[in-house]
Amino acid sequence: MTETVDLELIETRCTLCRSEDSEVCASGTDFEYATCTNVFTFVRCRRCDHVYLNPRPRPEDLDTIYPSNYYSFIGTTNALVARAQRVWESGKVKLYRDVIGLGPRRVLDVGCGDGRFLSLLRDLCATDWELAGLDFDQGAIEKCRHLGFETHAERVEDFAARDEQRERFDAVIMLQLIEHVEDPGLICERVHQLLKPGGAFIIETPNLAGLDYQIFKGKYWGHYHFPRHWNLFSTSALRRMLEEHGFEIARAECLISTSSWITSYQNYLKDKGYPAWICRMVNSQNPILLALAVAIDRVRTRLGLATSNQRVIARAIGSEYGREDTVTAN
Repeated sequence: MTETVDLELIETRCTLCRSEDSEVCASGTDFEYATCTNVFTFVRCRRCDHVYLNPRPRPEDLDTIYPSNYYSFIGTTNALVARAQRVWESGKVKLYRDVIGLGPRRVLDVGCGDGRFLSLLRDLCATDWELAGLDFDQGAIEKCRHLGFETHAERVEDFAARDEQRERFDAVIMLQLIEHVEDPGLICERVHQLLKPGGAFIIETPNLAGLDYQIFKGKYWGHYHFPRHWNLFSTSALRRMLEEHGFEIARAECLISTSSWITSYQNYLKDKGYPAWICRMVNSQNPILLALAVAIDRVRTRLGLATSNQRVIARAIGSEYGREDTVTAN
């Protein structure tokens, strides 16, 4: 962008319990993209302990706070990092394949971007899976559609409201998205409508835990992602929300969070006025920093310690699959 603006913000209340009683727990600017001049605050609900952005941007300003160079729109540019990412995500896909099952399946990727993850599912999973994607960015949707996927440029709330989509899918995948939405509880309701009985809802989202959170909380933590993250979940809050909206938890675990470590440090450097060339070196395409972040979080997960990224797999109640063993995360 050539210039930044001062956004008009709207007051909100806790998106989980609707309480207005809260206290400020973090504040900062759009360190990453400088799309606006506002200072944003995360507050913690005094009733249910949920953390949410308040005040926050208006829905009509999404095009401003998600610029054309937003990372999920352009993908990974470093070839070495892209290969490592594919290897890492291949293991993730194998887990999803086991959860969703073999044979004809319908799978929806909400927040599909340019279709990179859908392509990975097509390459590594059963060839008889029917894959579809949702995203609000028209340019990304066109790229996804060009790859041969059914795609829809609309919100999941609107998509799920159509009768022909009810109980259509065996799985809905939502990777690093639910923290961006206005009403995550409503999203859970709509996803439940989209799923067949027993269908899997697979979520990956930041976790209010981890060593990087402890070091950088209050201003610089990368998962604040001012002003694009509107809700931040502890593991207990995420589980509670899913259970309140018709799901049972099948699996919950902490994941490696490379982006949070690197972005947190970059935010600190920018705010302290370090030279631009130093700040540019500290980025998610730097393989040395990525390797270091992976090593730290891998050690923590092996020791049973929390990280700042989490995955929860839930089943729509009425499951014919039966309840799986639950792995808890702090």
